[in-house]
Amino acid sequence: MSLSILLQSCFSYTRALDFNAGEVQVNQDVKIYKNNGTERKGKVLSVDEDQIAIIYSKTKQVLKIPVKDISGVQGSELSVVKSFAVPAGILLAIPIFFILLLAISEI
Repeated sequence: MSLSILLQSCFSYTRALDFNAGEVQVNQDVKIYKNNGTERKGKVLSVDEDQIAIIYSKTKQVLKIPVKDISGVQGSELSVVKSFAVPAGILLAIPIFFILLLAISEI
């Protein structure tokens, strides 16, 4: 379970996708920015010229978003920096924690 949480934190929505060029693909994790200022994260179920259907990550329900209501779409991709920084931080924190614990127990 902790590995799953660790890997999820290594993904970020950084790559802008051109909807009109067909860059949005089925089963892709996306963040959709709507014209009214809201955003929705989810997994793409279907894409056509009129709408994008996603499984909304918060409610696990299908949302159909008309293309005319979309101002932008970003795709999820693995962040190499986060992938190495998080485990390295954990590995560094463990010995420091034990050193501090030993120092406190000697007092």
